[in-house]
Amino acid sequence: MDGQLLQACLPSHFLPELASPGENLSPEVDELRAEFHRLQAENRGFRQQTAHWKSRHRDNLNRVNALERKVEPTLMVFRALPAA
Repeated sequence: MDGQLLQACLPSHFLPELASPGENLSPEVDELRAEFHRLQAENRGFRQQTAHWKSRHRDNLNRVNALERKVEPTLMVFRALPAA
């Protein structure tokens, strides 16, 4: 096989216009890259918003727990009172 050229087998669905993707697909690739970068930036914004609202939720859970601990002794006093 040394020095022999082998014929490459192309699939039957091979499109000749894809033989030089650098020429034909460049505008489409550029458009897809631009969309990808736009979506990445949008996703980054959503992640920042998610982090913000998760922290707000955590703060509010802590606040609710603190208020429940504050009210709990009062409820125990009322429960201990005899029914009138």
